[in-house]
Parts: sequence; C-alpha cells; structure tokens
Amino acid sequence: MACVALASLMATIEHEFLKPIPGIPLQDHQAPAQSLYKRISSLQSFLDESSGSGGAAIKDLEIRIRDFALKVEDDMEIQLSNFLLAKSRKSPTRKASRELHKTLKIAAGNAAELMDILHSIIKEADETQPSIRWLKHGASAEPLGKMVGRQRDRREIINQLTKGGLSNLKLLSIVGMVGIGKTTLAKSVYKDPTVQNHFDVCGWVTIPQEYNKTEVLGLLLRSISPGPESKTEKGKRSTPEELAKQVRTQLRYKRYLIVLDNIQEIGAWNDIQTCFPNDSYGSSVLITTGHFNLNLDCSFFYTHNHTHSLNLLDPNESWDLFCDIILSLKERVAPEFEKIKKHILEICDGLPLSIVVVAKRLSKCNNILKEWEKIRKEIESLGILDRNALIHYYNQLPQHLKVCFLYLGVFPKRKEIRVKKVVRLWITEGFIKPLEYDDFENQGYAYLKELIDRSLVLICNWSSDGNIKTCRMHSALHSFCVGESQKEGIFCAINTLEHPELPLSEFANSCRWLSLYTHSFDYYVLYSTNNPRSIFFFDDDPKTFVPFKLLRVLAFVPSPFLQRVSMHLGDLVFLRYLSISERYDGLGDIVSLLLNLQTLIVSSNEPQIEAPTIHLSPKIWELPKLRHLELGDMYMVDPPSVVKRKLQTLCSVVDPTTHCWKEVYFRCPNIKELKIFYKEDLEEPNHNTFGNPIILDDEYYSLQHLERLTISIWVGRIVTLPEPCMFPLQLKKLTLSGTNLSPTNLTVIGMELPELRVLKLENALSERVWRVAKGEFNELRFLLLEDNRLEQLLVEHRSFPSLEHLVLRVCWCLEEISVEFAECFSLESIELDRCNPSVIASAKLIQKMPQLWRGSLKLKIDGTEYFEPQSYTHAGESAEEDWP
Repeated sequence: MACVALASLMATIEHEFLKPIPGIPLQDHQAPAQSLYKRISSLQSFLDESSGSGGAAIKDLEIRIRDFALKVEDDMEIQLSNFLLAKSRKSPTRKASRELHKTLKIAAGNAAELMDILHSIIKEADETQPSIRWLKHGASAEPLGKMVGRQRDRREIINQLTKGGLSNLKLLSIVGMVGIGKTTLAKSVYKDPTVQNHFDVCGWVTIPQEYNKTEVLGLLLRSISPGPESKTEKGKRSTPEELAKQVRTQLRYKRYLIVLDNIQEIGAWNDIQTCFPNDSYGSSVLITTGHFNLNLDCSFFYTHNHTHSLNLLDPNESWDLFCDIILSLKERVAPEFEKIKKHILEICDGLPLSIVVVAKRLSKCNNILKEWEKIRKEIESLGILDRNALIHYYNQLPQHLKVCFLYLGVFPKRKEIRVKKVVRLWITEGFIKPLEYDDFENQGYAYLKELIDRSLVLICNWSSDGNIKTCRMHSALHSFCVGESQKEGIFCAINTLEHPELPLSEFANSCRWLSLYTHSFDYYVLYSTNNPRSIFFFDDDPKTFVPFKLLRVLAFVPSPFLQRVSMHLGDLVFLRYLSISERYDGLGDIVSLLLNLQTLIVSSNEPQIEAPTIHLSPKIWELPKLRHLELGDMYMVDPPSVVKRKLQTLCSVVDPTTHCWKEVYFRCPNIKELKIFYKEDLEEPNHNTFGNPIILDDEYYSLQHLERLTISIWVGRIVTLPEPCMFPLQLKKLTLSGTNLSPTNLTVIGMELPELRVLKLENALSERVWRVAKGEFNELRFLLLEDNRLEQLLVEHRSFPSLEHLVLRVCWCLEEISVEFAECFSLESIELDRCNPSVIASAKLIQKMPQLWRGSLKLKIDGTEYFEPQSYTHAGESAEEDWP
C-alpha cells in the first residue's frame, strides 16, 4: 500500500512546508523539505509505471517504500507538532526546530538510497526480462449460466443488432461491474435463433488473462472458420498480420456478428478492430467490458455506437434467480429459506454472481440456518467475487485512483455517500492534484467519475443540477477494499456494537484511517507502527478516548464525544477537516485554535427552528486556510474583518434585525455556494414577529463567482426582495424558501439569469397565481414548487423550453398542470408529492399524450413510479433517477 503512504507524505510536505501558514517560521526547513519532496515524487512515478507488475524484487521494494513513507511522516509530524505547540505556548523552539531539520535531512538521504535500489532493479529487469518488465494480468469470470430479470436487456440488444437493413458496421457494448452477468447476457443473445439466422457468420472470442495478439487472432479465426489455423507452410506458425488477413477474408462481403468478451484495455481493441471489414452489409460487433469509457476509436468506422449498462437486480429479480438456482439443483425450495430471505437479499446486494454462489452452497447443506450463518460471516469478511479478478481491476488503476478507491472503505458497507463530502475528504488528505486550469473540487469529481466509469463505484442519486449527488460501493467490492487496506495496516474498522467500551489506543496506533461502525467482519492488522490521521464516527458515541496529536480529519463527530475530550482539541495543530453531527456549544473556543482547518461542517437531522442561535466568535475568520464553512441553521457569525479569498462555501444564520452582510460579500469574493438562514433569536426579550417588513440584501450581485444560492426565511414578518433582481448573472442554482416573491420578481429571475439551471421555490410566492410567459427560464432544467397556497400555474406556449424535471410538493390548492408542459420537448419526469387529485389526473393525461419528439415520460406520485402501459415498450430505459 505504498501508494497511500506516499500520497499522504507528499501532501503533508506540500501543506506544511511548501505552502506553510503565514507567520510560522519554517523558511529554514524548506530546502530539505523540497529535496525530500522531489525524491518522493520520483518514487511515486516509479509506482505509477510498475503498478500491477510481478517480481519479488519490485514487491519487496514497494514494501520498503511504504514503511519508509509511514515512518518519515510520523517522525516529521511529531517534530513539527512539538515545534508548533512550543511556539503557540511561547516556549523555546530552538531544540524542536533543530530536531525537525535533522529529521528532514535524514529522510531525504534515505529516499536517495531507495532511488539507487530502484535504478538497480530497473537495470537488472531490462537486461534479463525486458519483454515482461511491467506485465499485467487479466481477469476471467465464469459465466453465470442462469439469466433472470434480464429479458428487457436481452430484447433491447437483439433489437439493436438486428434492426435496420444494409448499413455500416454497428458497435454495441454491454457494460457493468464484475459478476453482474455481462457474459451470461451476451451468450443468451449470441445463441438466440433470431440472431443466428440474421447473420451469415457469428464468432465469439474471450480475451484471455494474459493478452497476446497472436493468440487472440487465432481464437477469433477458429471461431468463425473451424479448421486449420492458417494456410502458411506446415509447421510454421502464422504471424499476427497473416492471421488478421485471414480473418478479414472470412468476413468480407458477409453480414457478421463478432462478440469480444472481457475487453478491458484499449490496446486489445485497437489490435482486433482492424480485422473487421466495413462492407455495408449490416454487420455488428458486440463487446462486454467493465469500463464505461474506453475511448474506443470508432467514430469514422461505425454508423451506430450503443452502450448498454447493466444494473443490479431488484429484490424480486434477485429472489427469482435464487429460487431458480435452488430448483435446478433440488426438488423443492425449503421453507427455511423464507426465514433468511431478507438477509440473503441484503448480503447478495443484487449481484447475480453472489446470488448464484450462495444458492449453490445452501442447496448442498442439510442444516440451512446453521450453514447460512457461516456463509454470511464469510461473505461479509472476504466478499464473494474472485479476488484475482478484483486484483486485476485494482492493478489497472493509476496510483491516485487507487488511493481514492481504498479510502471509500472507511464508509460502512451499503451506505450511500455524499459526493461533496468524499471529494472534500480526498482534498483534505492530499489525494487530489488539480490541473492548472481546474480547481480541487472539479478534479475530485473527475476522479470519482473515473471510478464510476470503471464500474468500481455505483451511482445512487443525481442532484437537481445534473451532477452525481450520492454514490456507494457494492458490498462485494467494499469487502475487497477493506481487506486490502486492513492487511497493510492502513485502515481499521472497529465494530462499535461488539466493542462499545473498547479502548482505542491499541487500534489507533495501527492504522492511518480509523472508522467506527457496526460490521460483522473480523478485525485484523499486520502492520502496527502507524499513528491515526483520520477518524470517522458512523455510530453513536463510543465511550472511548483516542490519541489526537497527529489527526487531520475528525468526521461526523457526535457532540458528547467533543464534550468529553474538549481539553485535548486545542493540540490538533494538523486538523484540516472537522464535521460535527449536532450542535455543540463550545465550538467557537475550539476552532479558533485550529490554524490548519480547511473545512468546518455542523449538521443536524432536524431543522433547529425553535432552538436558540449560537453566536460564534469572529476569530474563526483568522483561520488562514479556511475553504468551506457550513454552520447550518444553528450558528451565527459576524462578518469578517479580513479578506478571505480561499473561502468557497458559506452557510450561516443571519439575524434580520441587525444583519449587514455587505462586508461578507466584499471580503469573500470567491464564494461559489452561499446559504443564508434569516432567523430571529427567540430568546431575545424584544423579539417581535410583527415588526417592519424585511428587505433582503441587494449585494449578492457583487459575488462574481457565485453559482449556488439558498435563502431561507424563518421569521414572522413579511420578507421581500429588492427590485430589480439583485442576483449575479452567472447563478446556476437558486433556492428560495419563505420569501415573498412578487410577479415582477419572478419575471426578472426568469429573464435576467441566463445560466439558471435549477429553481426551487418553497412557500416563496406572494400571489396565488404564477404566469410564466414565453422567453422566460430558457435554460432551466429543474423546477421544484412547494406551496400550499398556489392555485394556478399558467404556462404560455413554449415556456420552459429546456425543462427536464418538474416537482410539485404540497400543492393542495393547485388545480392542474397546464397542458402546455406537454410541449416541453426535453421534459423527462414529473414528480408529485401530496398534491390535489386533479393535479395527478392532469399529469397522467400529459403522460398519455403521444409525443413523437421524445421517449416515455416518467411519472412519480407520492414516491411511487406510475407507468402507462405503452411506456414499457420503449427500449433503452435506464434506472429511475431520484431528484431531490
């Protein structure tokens, strides 16, 4: 796990020495730190090139690099911590500075020795085995055999292969994670009589574990032309060029279907695709792969390119497959299976391979319930997938993605993960290296997208602005991820259910990432000289004490835990990320001491409408590296007295009786996301809900980087927006709650915000009728209305020309959805929650309207999907998206 150790060490050096906090005298240490950083970068490049390669010497060197990086980071941060604490307490710093300098110089020398060893290994490899220096191994997966719940997928692919007459070559891809049934589905399609009769020649080749061009072309030739492999001289093996020529000859002037099973790398595709003639006979190539974005070079050659994504089975499909396997092996389905049905479905998590393996094992035992407990513990601990196949996928990842992938194991199994949170954690840990023209957040999102494209991470929900909102790792991949991290001593997941009173010191000293959540796998660790850097709380507060000195992440911390250890929090000189799961009165005293803090988040499951607001000290603005400050509806802070150019996110309460945030907008010019809660302090003696009307700030316009704005009003007085519109023109997402929007306000928003993609209005309208004219909201994709007073939504012809999703909540007085919404060419879904029955009837009427310019319209009523019969006939329907 050298990639994790090196990434962490490089981030620490860069964060603490190359970009130090202003006022911290570390100039004398920058030269040895730069020398060390340069040599570590060379070691990291070596790992990038040798990823997944065999060889005992390379493996041994990777272990030495890991141990070196972990020890250096420990020694360096301990000495730096002593130096910073001495300075903060105004104690002598000379000795601590001298020890720190010595540690950096020794580390740079040791890194140079590792580089010498590296060069000697590379030289020896070049001289002895140059052809297999960085050999990577492929993966093979046994077909599942049974196919349940894939009939729609099967029909669509067959239709794609056989529809149309004579045309250029088609390319179809079946994509999905390991064990999801790509090969099984492809075989079912391949053997279908309709497909066999449609094509003159059919061929199938599975890309072997160790890809070899000559071998693969030979397999392909034998598949389409059984008999001698080549027509060359007897005893002479055909060259790749000769085999490719024979393949082209066999396929020329014929309608053919070629299936390439398990394509994982672009090199194999580039070798094989040159064999396929394009004779305009309606031929097709079908590939199976785990990679959604292989960047196949085919735009000039193929007239049709279709990607078919395989989703996990739903509970009914999973149980049908399980019972089908049991019945194929036994005479009947034992009633004991019903007792453990729920647990079987949870463990298998919709993955066909898991279902098949569990069913086969249970079918062979007499005591089903006893055997199931054994199987359950084994699967939760080790997973169900072939480890060699997963190692192949893992080894194909570049180093920066390996680290990000392993980090997902800190989240509990089957838990949805907020993308925004995990990207910020990656940034905090130093895993994100942004390009010159991009920022950290965008680059982190690109990293996540690449893991999704490789079928290693699943999308759960999309946000209203079209980005991925939540994701998760499949339980089988999670087991692999946790196992890889734990066996190297990087990660420890402590079962808080079984060990609620466990002292964590012994565990915390054996890992970099410590996660507290309920699980059923056994804890083990082989490497035990590390100190924790990140701690995650996913369960109720365990009554434990954790060593804090070198922590950089404290995530999802319960308030009782902070109260118990508050006297130690001031020593966290390296803490960069702090998120608290509930309000904590002593927060202000803590954060003002954390000079390295980048992210502070306070969250709560319930709105704190009646709770008094906590006023934080303005010292929080003195934190030099602060990027994200999310205080929710619980905290209020005065405007900053200094310019905060790094601040990108701000979420806080504003007192409407005294607020003056013009200084905030002036001194935080680079804010991208702003959430303001207007809330009066209910404990104030002069609180008066019937005071003068409140007119909101007119200074938002000055925030030239603002993209997402939320304004929530929790006061008992009339609140209005100034006119004309004060919002910045580049605004993409606007949420208004409790405001008093006039028709003029709405018209201005619709006409003067050209980039607006998302609009959410929650009891925000002053009138009972909203009339939307042609030319308003031209770029709006998502519209949410939650208003129990709204009676009419009048839409003119061609209003909302780009609208994709319409959500209506608690619209009891609304009479109907205007039929003009049917003319929104881009409309994909309508969601209704607690709406008038007449509104539901009008939505169903719109869904039935024949619209030749679009596919079927999805309709969700109070959380349940509603389909018209004809909507089932549309091919290519994807999984439903949850739009919050």
